Parts: sequence; structure tokens; C-alpha cells
Amino acid sequence: MQNFSDYCKDQGYSQGITTVGEDAYSLRCKNDDGSLQEFANDEEIHNFVEYVCQATYPNRNAIDRLATMAKTYSAWECMDSVSYAGVPDLKGWCESKGLSLFASENAKYSAYRWFCVNSDRSRVEGIPMDQVCKWQYGPDTLDRVANVNAREIDDAWDCRYVR
Repeated sequence: MQNFSDYCKDQGYSQGITTVGEDAYSLRCKNDDGSLQEFANDEEIHNFVEYVCQATYPNRNAIDRLATMAKTYSAWECMDSVSYAGVPDLKGWCESKGLSLFASENAKYSAYRWFCVNSDRSRVEGIPMDQVCKWQYGPDTLDRVANVNAREIDDAWDCRYVR
């Protein structure tokens, strides 16, 4: 498991890691004077976690994987990525179930706004991204959200081949 606090201290933040909110993007390194690490955008948070993963698993191609936005430290995983597989085909996944792809405008994080629905929307199913990647690219793949605020699938998600 990745060690955020040790990584922060190695980067010169004497107090290690803290949170400034209740979701996965609220992690920050902290100094003795209370000053916090700053991120210009969400991509920088992913980069930070990727660096933590690489420091934790130096002999692997470790990259960040956001499992859920609903938690802080435990929201993040490290995956041993062999290579990029592609963008998950959400439309194809829904169609394989006899449904259509639908984008909700009410999602807190736009990357999670995709659902499979029937024609009158009386049946609505969440999309298991990890299963979509395995269905599309094979069993040795995992999903990875790159930007939870992205409105387009190819900006928000990718599938990775893993060891």
C-alpha cells in the first residue's frame, strides 16, 4: 500500500499528509507552519498520487488508480500498468445489454454521469468500468479515471493492461 505521509516528508513537508475535505482530491502534504501543498488542477493530484505509487513500488510501472471519490486515503490504489489499452466503449457495453448510453446532468462528478437505460428510462443501470475494460480488452485490464470532472468519456476514462 502506498505511503502518502512518507512521500510528503521525503518532499520536504515535515508534517506529512493531511486532508482538506472529504473526497479523494482533498489530500495535501503539510508543513510545520500549517502551509499546504497546492495543486493547480485535478491532473496534478493524479500526478502526485502517481509519484507516491512510483516511490512505493520503484521496480514497477506503478500509476495511480482512483477507486472511488467517496473516500480520502483509501480512495487511491496503485496499479502495475503494462500499457494503455484504450478508451472504454460505454455505448457498446450498453448496447450489448440491449440498452442505450445515457449521460445524466445531475452527477456530482461528471465522469460518473454515464448510465445504461432502456428506451423509456424505466430501467437505469450503473456502468461497472472495470468490467467494461475486461469485456472490451481482456481479463488483464483495469479501468482508470483520469479526470472526474471531464464531461467526455475519452477525457475521463481509460483502460490499462496490468500485470
